[in-house]
Amino acid sequence: MAAFILPPVESSPNSWGPMKVPDQLTKVPYQQFSKSEPIGRITDWTGALRFQGRFSQGAVPAGDQYAYVHEEDEATFQLVDSSRPQRTFFSRGAGRFRSSLAFRRQRNKDFRNLADNQRDNTRFQNQGQNRRGGMQRGGRQDYNRNRQFTKQREPSVSIQANWVVVEDMEFVRMAKLSFPMKADVDERGKIDVGEDIVSCGALDWYEKSFDRVTVKSEKPLVRSDKPLLTNVTTTDDPIIRKLAKQEEFTVFGTDTAISTLMAASRSVYSWDIVVHRVGKRLFLEQRKNSELDSLTVSETANEPPVEDGAVVNTPKNLSLEATLINHSFLQQVLKKPSDESRYKFKEPNPFIATEDLDKNVCVAYKYRKFKLAEGLTLVVRCTLDAVTQGPSQDVNFLNIKALNEWDPRYSGVDWRSKLDTQPGAVLATELKNNSFKLARWTLSALLAGADALKVGYEV
Repeated sequence: MAAFILPPVESSPNSWGPMKVPDQLTKVPYQQFSKSEPIGRITDWTGALRFQGRFSQGAVPAGDQYAYVHEEDEATFQLVDSSRPQRTFFSRGAGRFRSSLAFRRQRNKDFRNLADNQRDNTRFQNQGQNRRGGMQRGGRQDYNRNRQFTKQREPSVSIQANWVVVEDMEFVRMAKLSFPMKADVDERGKIDVGEDIVSCGALDWYEKSFDRVTVKSEKPLVRSDKPLLTNVTTTDDPIIRKLAKQEEFTVFGTDTAISTLMAASRSVYSWDIVVHRVGKRLFLEQRKNSELDSLTVSETANEPPVEDGAVVNTPKNLSLEATLINHSFLQQVLKKPSDESRYKFKEPNPFIATEDLDKNVCVAYKYRKFKLAEGLTLVVRCTLDAVTQGPSQDVNFLNIKALNEWDPRYSGVDWRSKLDTQPGAVLATELKNNSFKLARWTLSALLAGADALKVGYEV
Protein backbone atom coordinates (compact mmCIF):
# COMPACT_ATOMS: atom_id res chain seq x y z
CA MET A 1 0.00 0.00 0.00
CA ALA A 2 1.39 3.39 -1.06
CA ALA A 3 1.95 5.91 1.67
CA PHE A 4 0.20 9.25 1.55
CA ILE A 5 2.67 12.15 1.66
CA LEU A 6 1.25 15.54 2.66
CA PRO A 7 2.47 18.29 0.29
CA PRO A 8 4.25 21.24 1.85
CA VAL A 9 1.92 24.02 3.03
CA GLU A 10 3.28 27.53 3.47
CA SER A 11 1.70 29.94 5.92
CA SER A 12 1.66 33.70 5.26
CA PRO A 13 0.61 35.79 8.25
CA ASN A 14 0.35 39.07 6.25
CA SER A 15 -1.52 38.14 3.05
CA TRP A 16 -3.79 35.63 1.30
CA GLY A 17 -2.36 33.03 -1.01
CA PRO A 18 1.06 31.45 -1.36
CA MET A 19 4.34 33.05 -0.34
CA LYS A 20 5.79 32.86 -3.87
CA VAL A 21 4.41 32.27 -7.34
CA PRO A 22 5.23 28.88 -8.92
CA ASP A 23 7.25 28.96 -12.10
CA GLN A 24 4.41 27.61 -14.28
CA LEU A 25 2.12 30.50 -13.15
CA THR A 26 4.49 33.41 -13.59
CA LYS A 27 2.93 34.50 -16.91
CA VAL A 28 -0.71 34.31 -15.74
CA PRO A 29 -2.13 37.81 -15.04
CA TYR A 30 -3.00 38.47 -11.45
CA GLN A 31 -5.23 41.19 -10.04
CA GLN A 32 -4.76 42.37 -6.50
CA PHE A 33 -7.56 42.60 -3.99
CA SER A 34 -7.95 43.63 -0.37
CA LYS A 35 -7.94 41.01 2.36
CA SER A 36 -11.04 42.54 3.97
CA GLU A 37 -12.94 42.64 0.71
CA PRO A 38 -15.76 40.03 0.42
CA ILE A 39 -15.36 37.82 -2.61
CA GLY A 40 -18.55 37.70 -4.70
CA ARG A 41 -17.19 36.37 -7.98
CA ILE A 42 -14.49 33.92 -8.90
CA THR A 43 -13.24 36.10 -11.75
CA ASP A 44 -13.94 39.61 -13.03
CA TRP A 45 -13.18 39.80 -16.73
CA THR A 46 -14.24 43.42 -17.19
CA GLY A 47 -12.37 44.94 -14.31
CA ALA A 48 -14.85 47.82 -14.14
CA LEU A 49 -18.02 46.73 -12.30
CA ARG A 50 -16.75 44.30 -9.77
CA PHE A 51 -19.67 44.26 -7.34
CA GLN A 52 -23.17 45.56 -7.45
CA GLY A 53 -25.96 45.77 -4.94
CA ARG A 54 -24.91 45.79 -1.29
CA PHE A 55 -21.20 45.15 -1.96
CA SER A 56 -18.96 48.17 -2.32
CA GLN A 57 -16.11 48.79 -4.75
CA GLY A 58 -13.31 47.77 -2.38
CA ALA A 59 -10.04 49.41 -1.34
CA VAL A 60 -7.89 48.15 -4.20
CA PRO A 61 -8.67 49.80 -7.57
CA ALA A 62 -9.48 47.58 -10.51
CA GLY A 63 -6.53 46.75 -12.68
CA ASP A 64 -6.17 46.44 -16.40
CA GLN A 65 -4.77 42.95 -16.48
CA TYR A 66 -7.75 41.66 -18.48
CA ALA A 67 -8.25 44.75 -20.64
CA TYR A 68 -8.43 44.18 -24.43
CA VAL A 69 -5.76 45.92 -26.45
CA HIS A 70 -6.12 46.12 -30.25
CA GLU A 71 -2.70 46.03 -31.76
CA GLU A 72 -3.72 46.70 -35.41
CA ASP A 73 -4.73 49.94 -37.11
CA GLU A 74 -8.15 51.14 -36.01
CA ALA A 75 -8.62 53.48 -38.96
CA THR A 76 -10.58 50.81 -40.80
CA PHE A 77 -13.29 50.70 -38.13
CA GLN A 78 -16.48 52.75 -38.48
CA LEU A 79 -19.04 53.50 -35.85
CA VAL A 80 -22.57 52.34 -36.58
CA ASP A 81 -25.44 54.65 -35.70
CA SER A 82 -27.64 52.47 -33.52
CA SER A 83 -29.95 55.26 -32.44
CA ARG A 84 -33.63 54.98 -33.42
CA PRO A 85 -34.68 57.33 -36.24
CA GLN A 86 -36.97 60.12 -35.24
CA ARG A 87 -40.49 59.60 -36.58
CA THR A 88 -42.22 62.53 -38.18
CA PHE A 89 -45.78 63.55 -37.61
CA PHE A 90 -47.03 62.13 -40.93
CA SER A 91 -45.46 58.70 -40.43
CA ARG A 92 -47.00 58.09 -37.03
CA GLY A 93 -49.67 55.44 -37.19
CA ALA A 94 -49.23 54.79 -40.94
CA GLY A 95 -48.46 51.10 -40.46
CA ARG A 96 -51.39 50.65 -38.13
CA PHE A 97 -53.67 52.36 -40.64
CA ARG A 98 -52.57 50.14 -43.52
CA SER A 99 -52.88 46.96 -41.50
CA SER A 100 -56.28 47.92 -40.14
CA LEU A 101 -57.51 48.88 -43.62
CA ALA A 102 -56.43 45.54 -45.06
CA PHE A 103 -58.04 43.79 -42.11
CA ARG A 104 -61.34 45.60 -42.63
CA ARG A 105 -61.39 44.72 -46.32
CA GLN A 106 -60.70 41.06 -45.64
CA ARG A 107 -63.23 41.00 -42.83
CA ASN A 108 -65.93 42.44 -45.11
CA LYS A 109 -65.34 39.60 -47.58
CA ASP A 110 -65.48 37.07 -44.76
CA PHE A 111 -68.87 38.29 -43.60
CA ARG A 112 -70.31 38.13 -47.11
CA ASN A 113 -69.15 34.53 -47.52
CA LEU A 114 -70.46 33.67 -44.08
CA ALA A 115 -73.85 35.11 -44.89
CA ASP A 116 -74.04 33.16 -48.17
CA ASN A 117 -73.39 29.87 -46.44
CA GLN A 118 -76.00 30.58 -43.78
CA ARG A 119 -78.61 31.37 -46.47
CA ASP A 120 -79.26 34.82 -45.12
CA ASN A 121 -81.26 36.88 -47.62
CA THR A 122 -80.74 40.09 -45.67
CA ARG A 123 -76.96 39.84 -45.41
CA PHE A 124 -76.36 43.35 -46.77
CA GLN A 125 -78.75 44.84 -44.20
CA ASN A 126 -77.12 43.05 -41.28
CA GLN A 127 -73.58 43.51 -42.47
CA GLY A 128 -72.98 46.46 -40.18
CA GLN A 129 -74.01 44.42 -37.15
CA ASN A 130 -71.69 41.61 -38.22
CA ARG A 131 -68.79 44.03 -38.52
CA ARG A 132 -69.31 45.36 -34.99
CA GLY A 133 -69.58 41.87 -33.60
CA GLY A 134 -66.50 40.73 -35.52
CA MET A 135 -64.31 43.41 -33.93
CA GLN A 136 -65.36 42.36 -30.45
CA ARG A 137 -64.54 38.72 -31.15
CA GLY A 138 -61.05 39.57 -32.33
CA GLY A 139 -59.53 39.82 -35.76
CA ARG A 140 -57.31 36.73 -35.68
CA GLN A 141 -60.28 34.38 -35.39
CA ASP A 142 -62.22 36.01 -38.27
CA TYR A 143 -59.26 36.59 -40.61
CA ASN A 144 -59.46 34.47 -43.78
CA ARG A 145 -62.71 32.96 -42.59
CA ASN A 146 -63.77 32.34 -46.19
CA ARG A 147 -61.11 29.67 -46.57
CA GLN A 148 -63.12 27.23 -44.52
CA PHE A 149 -66.05 27.48 -46.99
CA THR A 150 -64.18 26.13 -50.03
CA LYS A 151 -66.75 24.20 -51.99
CA GLN A 152 -66.02 20.76 -53.35
CA ARG A 153 -67.62 20.77 -56.79
CA GLU A 154 -69.34 17.70 -58.11
CA PRO A 155 -68.06 16.17 -61.36
CA SER A 156 -70.01 16.92 -64.52
CA VAL A 157 -70.47 13.20 -65.19
CA SER A 158 -70.82 10.35 -62.73
CA ILE A 159 -67.59 8.36 -62.60
CA GLN A 160 -68.10 4.62 -62.96
CA ALA A 161 -66.15 2.12 -60.89
CA ASN A 162 -65.02 0.12 -63.93
CA TRP A 163 -63.39 3.12 -65.64
CA VAL A 164 -59.63 2.96 -66.06
CA VAL A 165 -57.55 6.10 -65.58
CA VAL A 166 -55.27 6.42 -68.61
CA GLU A 167 -53.50 9.60 -67.48
CA ASP A 168 -54.05 12.25 -64.83
CA MET A 169 -52.82 15.69 -65.89
CA GLU A 170 -52.83 18.68 -63.54
CA PHE A 171 -53.72 22.20 -64.64
CA VAL A 172 -50.27 23.47 -63.64
CA ARG A 173 -48.71 21.07 -66.11
CA MET A 174 -51.18 21.97 -68.86
CA ALA A 175 -50.53 25.69 -68.44
CA LYS A 176 -46.87 25.17 -69.36
CA LEU A 177 -47.61 23.24 -72.55
CA SER A 178 -47.03 24.95 -75.89
CA PHE A 179 -46.85 23.80 -79.47
CA PRO A 180 -44.86 25.82 -82.02
CA MET A 181 -46.55 26.03 -85.40
CA LYS A 182 -45.45 27.59 -88.64
CA ALA A 183 -47.69 30.47 -89.69
CA ASP A 184 -48.56 31.39 -93.27
CA VAL A 185 -49.38 34.82 -94.70
CA ASP A 186 -52.48 35.02 -96.87
CA GLU A 187 -53.14 37.36 -99.79
CA ARG A 188 -54.25 40.14 -97.43
CA GLY A 189 -51.03 39.97 -95.42
CA LYS A 190 -52.73 38.29 -92.45
CA ILE A 191 -50.74 35.78 -90.42
CA ASP A 192 -52.61 32.51 -89.95
CA VAL A 193 -51.61 29.04 -88.83
CA GLY A 194 -54.68 27.28 -90.22
CA GLU A 195 -55.98 26.52 -93.67
CA ASP A 196 -59.59 26.56 -94.85
CA ILE A 197 -60.96 23.27 -96.20
CA VAL A 198 -64.69 23.95 -96.50
CA SER A 199 -66.65 27.19 -95.96
CA CYS A 200 -70.41 27.03 -95.77
CA GLY A 201 -73.40 29.07 -94.65
CA ALA A 202 -74.32 32.75 -94.89
CA LEU A 203 -73.61 35.82 -92.75
CA ASP A 204 -75.48 39.04 -92.03
CA TRP A 205 -73.67 42.37 -92.13
CA TYR A 206 -72.66 44.12 -88.93
CA GLU A 207 -74.29 47.46 -88.09
CA LYS A 208 -71.37 49.85 -87.48
CA SER A 209 -73.50 52.38 -85.63
CA PHE A 210 -73.24 50.19 -82.52
CA ASP A 211 -69.53 51.05 -82.30
CA ARG A 212 -70.53 54.59 -81.26
CA VAL A 213 -72.93 53.58 -78.49
CA THR A 214 -72.04 55.03 -75.07
CA VAL A 215 -73.63 55.00 -71.64
CA LYS A 216 -75.38 58.30 -72.35
CA SER A 217 -76.57 57.11 -75.76
CA GLU A 218 -77.38 53.56 -74.72
CA LYS A 219 -79.72 51.30 -76.63
CA PRO A 220 -82.05 48.91 -74.82
CA LEU A 221 -81.59 45.22 -75.52
CA VAL A 222 -84.35 43.74 -77.64
CA ARG A 223 -85.24 40.15 -77.01
CA SER A 224 -84.87 37.94 -80.07
CA ASP A 225 -87.70 35.61 -81.04
CA LYS A 226 -85.37 33.26 -82.92
CA PRO A 227 -84.46 29.94 -81.30
CA LEU A 228 -81.05 29.39 -79.80
CA LEU A 229 -78.32 28.12 -82.05
CA THR A 230 -78.00 24.35 -81.82
CA ASN A 231 -74.43 23.19 -81.38
CA VAL A 232 -74.24 19.98 -83.41
CA THR A 233 -71.72 17.48 -82.07
CA THR A 234 -68.68 16.35 -84.03
CA THR A 235 -69.91 12.87 -84.89
CA ASP A 236 -73.29 14.20 -86.12
CA ASP A 237 -71.70 16.70 -88.51
CA PRO A 238 -72.19 15.48 -92.11
CA ILE A 239 -69.19 17.42 -93.44
CA ILE A 240 -66.85 15.98 -90.81
CA ARG A 241 -68.06 12.51 -91.74
CA LYS A 242 -67.02 13.16 -95.33
CA LEU A 243 -63.65 14.56 -94.28
CA ALA A 244 -63.03 11.57 -92.01
CA LYS A 245 -62.84 9.34 -95.08
CA GLN A 246 -59.66 11.09 -96.20
CA GLU A 247 -56.38 9.64 -94.91
CA GLU A 248 -54.85 13.08 -94.39
CA PHE A 249 -57.04 14.07 -91.42
CA THR A 250 -56.69 12.24 -88.09
CA VAL A 251 -58.24 14.39 -85.29
CA PHE A 252 -61.64 16.13 -85.50
CA GLY A 253 -63.41 18.53 -83.16
CA THR A 254 -65.51 21.67 -82.82
CA ASP A 255 -64.27 25.09 -81.75
CA THR A 256 -66.21 24.63 -78.50
CA ALA A 257 -64.37 21.44 -77.54
CA ILE A 258 -60.93 22.50 -78.78
CA SER A 259 -61.04 25.97 -77.17
CA THR A 260 -62.17 24.41 -73.90
CA LEU A 261 -59.16 22.08 -73.90
CA MET A 262 -56.81 24.93 -74.74
CA ALA A 263 -58.14 27.11 -71.89
CA ALA A 264 -58.66 24.23 -69.43
CA SER A 265 -56.16 25.60 -66.90
CA ARG A 266 -58.40 28.66 -66.36
CA SER A 267 -61.62 26.77 -65.64
CA VAL A 268 -63.18 26.33 -62.20
CA TYR A 269 -66.48 24.55 -62.86
CA SER A 270 -66.58 20.89 -63.82
CA TRP A 271 -66.91 19.87 -67.48
CA ASP A 272 -66.16 16.85 -69.63
CA ILE A 273 -65.42 16.08 -73.28
CA VAL A 274 -66.15 12.78 -75.00
CA VAL A 275 -63.39 11.26 -77.16
CA HIS A 276 -64.29 8.61 -79.74
CA ARG A 277 -61.55 6.53 -81.30
CA VAL A 278 -62.39 5.01 -84.68
CA GLY A 279 -59.37 3.23 -86.09
CA LYS A 280 -56.56 5.79 -86.21
CA ARG A 281 -58.91 8.77 -85.92
CA LEU A 282 -60.07 10.68 -82.87
CA PHE A 283 -63.33 12.63 -82.55
CA LEU A 284 -63.58 15.19 -79.73
CA GLU A 285 -67.02 16.51 -78.86
CA GLN A 286 -69.12 17.82 -76.01
CA ARG A 287 -72.20 15.97 -74.82
CA LYS A 288 -75.65 16.97 -75.99
CA ASN A 289 -77.08 19.75 -73.81
CA SER A 290 -73.68 20.07 -72.17
CA GLU A 291 -72.69 22.89 -69.84
CA LEU A 292 -70.12 23.94 -72.42
CA ASP A 293 -72.93 25.21 -74.66
CA SER A 294 -73.87 27.76 -71.98
CA LEU A 295 -71.87 30.74 -70.75
CA THR A 296 -70.60 30.97 -67.19
CA VAL A 297 -70.70 34.15 -65.11
CA SER A 298 -68.00 35.19 -62.61
CA GLU A 299 -66.53 31.70 -62.70
CA THR A 300 -63.00 32.81 -61.80
CA ALA A 301 -63.97 35.66 -59.44
CA ASN A 302 -62.83 35.80 -55.82
CA GLU A 303 -66.47 35.52 -54.75
CA PRO A 304 -68.28 33.44 -57.39
CA PRO A 305 -72.06 32.99 -57.19
CA VAL A 306 -73.18 30.16 -54.93
CA GLU A 307 -75.82 27.49 -55.29
CA ASP A 308 -78.52 28.54 -52.84
CA GLY A 309 -82.21 27.91 -53.17
CA ALA A 310 -83.09 31.21 -51.48
CA VAL A 311 -80.87 33.31 -53.78
CA VAL A 312 -81.91 34.27 -57.30
CA ASN A 313 -78.40 34.78 -58.66
CA THR A 314 -77.32 31.14 -58.73
CA PRO A 315 -74.69 29.98 -61.24
CA LYS A 316 -77.34 28.15 -63.28
CA ASN A 317 -79.68 31.17 -63.50
CA LEU A 318 -76.82 33.54 -64.32
CA SER A 319 -75.56 31.16 -67.00
CA LEU A 320 -78.98 31.01 -68.63
CA GLU A 321 -79.29 34.81 -68.51
CA ALA A 322 -75.85 35.34 -70.07
CA THR A 323 -76.60 32.84 -72.85
CA LEU A 324 -79.87 34.56 -73.72
CA ILE A 325 -78.23 38.00 -73.62
CA ASN A 326 -75.54 36.88 -76.07
CA HIS A 327 -78.18 35.39 -78.35
CA SER A 328 -80.29 38.56 -78.40
CA PHE A 329 -77.29 40.89 -78.62
CA LEU A 330 -75.98 39.13 -81.73
CA GLN A 331 -79.30 39.48 -83.54
CA GLN A 332 -79.68 43.13 -82.57
CA VAL A 333 -76.30 44.36 -83.87
CA LEU A 334 -76.82 42.83 -87.33
CA LYS A 335 -78.48 44.50 -90.30
CA LYS A 336 -81.78 43.17 -91.47
CA PRO A 337 -81.54 40.86 -94.49
CA SER A 338 -83.85 43.18 -96.43
CA ASP A 339 -81.45 46.12 -96.11
CA GLU A 340 -78.51 44.35 -97.73
CA SER A 341 -78.03 40.89 -99.16
CA ARG A 342 -76.27 38.33 -97.02
CA TYR A 343 -72.69 37.29 -97.58
CA LYS A 344 -72.90 33.69 -98.78
CA PHE A 345 -70.22 31.05 -99.05
CA LYS A 346 -70.03 28.45 -101.78
CA GLU A 347 -71.53 25.68 -99.66
CA PRO A 348 -74.94 26.08 -97.91
CA ASN A 349 -75.50 25.73 -94.21
CA PRO A 350 -75.27 21.99 -93.41
CA PHE A 351 -77.72 22.19 -90.49
CA ILE A 352 -80.36 24.72 -91.62
CA ALA A 353 -82.14 24.81 -94.94
CA THR A 354 -81.78 27.96 -97.03
CA GLU A 355 -85.48 28.78 -96.87
CA ASP A 356 -85.38 28.64 -93.05
CA LEU A 357 -82.50 31.08 -92.54
CA ASP A 358 -84.82 33.99 -91.70
CA LYS A 359 -86.39 31.96 -88.90
CA ASN A 360 -83.08 30.87 -87.34
CA VAL A 361 -79.76 32.34 -86.34
CA CYS A 362 -77.73 32.96 -89.47
CA VAL A 363 -74.09 31.90 -88.96
CA ALA A 364 -71.35 30.47 -91.13
CA TYR A 365 -68.98 27.56 -90.54
CA LYS A 366 -65.39 27.10 -91.59
CA TYR A 367 -63.74 23.71 -91.49
CA ARG A 368 -60.06 24.40 -91.01
CA LYS A 369 -57.04 22.11 -90.73
CA PHE A 370 -54.00 22.55 -88.49
CA LYS A 371 -50.97 20.38 -89.08
CA LEU A 372 -49.67 19.49 -85.64
CA ALA A 373 -46.99 17.01 -86.67
CA GLU A 374 -46.09 14.60 -89.43
CA GLY A 375 -49.10 12.33 -89.88
CA LEU A 376 -51.16 14.31 -87.33
CA THR A 377 -53.63 16.88 -88.72
CA LEU A 378 -56.43 18.49 -86.71
CA VAL A 379 -59.71 19.53 -88.34
CA VAL A 380 -61.83 22.07 -86.43
CA ARG A 381 -65.33 23.29 -87.24
CA CYS A 382 -65.26 27.01 -86.47
CA THR A 383 -68.17 29.46 -86.22
CA LEU A 384 -68.38 33.00 -87.63
CA ASP A 385 -71.10 35.42 -86.52
CA ALA A 386 -71.05 38.39 -88.91
CA VAL A 387 -69.23 40.15 -91.71
CA THR A 388 -68.25 43.79 -92.25
CA GLN A 389 -66.21 45.92 -94.58
CA GLY A 390 -62.68 46.78 -93.55
CA PRO A 391 -60.82 50.07 -93.98
CA SER A 392 -59.73 49.10 -97.50
CA GLN A 393 -63.23 47.90 -98.44
CA ASP A 394 -62.24 44.27 -97.99
CA VAL A 395 -64.43 41.69 -96.27
CA ASN A 396 -63.71 41.08 -92.58
CA PHE A 397 -65.24 38.24 -90.58
CA LEU A 398 -66.34 38.87 -87.00
CA ASN A 399 -67.14 37.02 -83.82
CA ILE A 400 -69.58 38.95 -81.64
CA LYS A 401 -70.03 38.38 -77.90
CA ALA A 402 -71.57 40.24 -74.94
CA LEU A 403 -70.67 40.68 -71.28
CA ASN A 404 -73.43 41.41 -68.78
CA GLU A 405 -73.31 43.09 -65.37
CA TRP A 406 -75.27 41.22 -62.72
CA ASP A 407 -74.22 42.75 -59.37
CA PRO A 408 -71.67 45.58 -59.06
CA ARG A 409 -71.30 44.85 -55.35
CA TYR A 410 -69.45 41.66 -56.21
CA SER A 411 -67.35 42.94 -59.10
CA GLY A 412 -66.50 46.20 -57.35
CA VAL A 413 -66.86 48.25 -60.57
CA ASP A 414 -69.96 50.18 -61.56
CA TRP A 415 -70.19 49.92 -65.33
CA ARG A 416 -72.40 52.98 -65.83
CA SER A 417 -69.88 55.26 -64.16
CA LYS A 418 -66.74 53.62 -65.60
CA LEU A 419 -67.49 52.53 -69.17
CA ASP A 420 -67.12 55.99 -70.73
CA THR A 421 -64.24 57.24 -68.58
CA GLN A 422 -62.35 54.04 -67.67
CA PRO A 423 -63.26 51.23 -70.07
CA GLY A 424 -59.93 49.53 -69.38
CA ALA A 425 -60.83 49.08 -65.71
CA VAL A 426 -64.10 47.36 -66.67
CA LEU A 427 -62.34 45.06 -69.12
CA ALA A 428 -59.60 44.23 -66.60
CA THR A 429 -62.23 43.29 -64.02
CA GLU A 430 -63.99 41.02 -66.49
CA LEU A 431 -60.69 39.42 -67.50
CA LYS A 432 -60.21 38.53 -63.86
CA ASN A 433 -63.76 37.40 -63.05
CA ASN A 434 -64.44 35.60 -66.37
CA SER A 435 -60.98 34.46 -67.39
CA PHE A 436 -62.12 31.08 -68.72
CA LYS A 437 -65.01 32.47 -70.76
CA LEU A 438 -62.99 35.24 -72.38
CA ALA A 439 -60.14 32.84 -73.12
CA ARG A 440 -62.56 30.51 -74.93
CA TRP A 441 -63.94 33.42 -76.98
CA THR A 442 -60.45 34.54 -77.96
CA LEU A 443 -59.29 31.06 -78.88
CA SER A 444 -62.44 30.39 -80.92
CA ALA A 445 -61.81 33.59 -82.90
CA LEU A 446 -58.19 32.60 -83.51
CA LEU A 447 -59.15 29.11 -84.63
CA ALA A 448 -61.75 30.51 -87.03
CA GLY A 449 -59.32 33.04 -88.46
CA ALA A 450 -61.69 35.89 -87.62
CA ASP A 451 -60.49 39.41 -88.30
CA ALA A 452 -61.93 40.85 -85.10
CA LEU A 453 -63.69 39.87 -81.88
CA LYS A 454 -66.28 42.47 -80.87
CA VAL A 455 -67.47 42.47 -77.26
CA GLY A 456 -70.49 44.45 -76.05
CA TYR A 457 -71.45 45.44 -72.52
CA GLU A 458 -74.97 44.85 -71.26
CA VAL A 459 -75.72 46.93 -68.18
